Amino acid sequence: MSAAEIRGLEALRARLAAAGAPEPIKGALREEAEAIAEDARRAAPGRLGAAVDVVDQSGELRPAFAIGTAHRAGRFLEYGTVKMPAKPWLWPAFHGRSPTLKHKLRRLIAASFQSKRAGV
Repeated sequence: MSAAEIRGLEALRARLAAAGAPEPIKGALREEAEAIAEDARRAAPGRLGAAVDVVDQSGELRPAFAIGTAHRAGRFLEYGTVKMPAKPWLWPAFHGRSPTLKHKLRRLIAASFQSKRAGV
């Protein structure tokens, strides 16, 4: 499956869990994952778009969603081969939604910490 992953968030996860933020963040991530998948479905060539899925890979305190396809051609189209140049369809969809995703997460994180301070 071709997928994009954001790493290096362990310390932030711990602080967010302490502030009670995982559920709103998981909801925002799910919403944006579905939007990215829809953009990828439209951008994918041929019938590949019908095979694009969103998979919830969340752990106990780790909201995570994978977007991609199990279709074999997806990887070759996204990254190319020795004989064929890349024709990206997933990465541009992710990159196009990144500003919206970042904005939502910043807003949720700030609200989470603000409500935690107000409640103390």
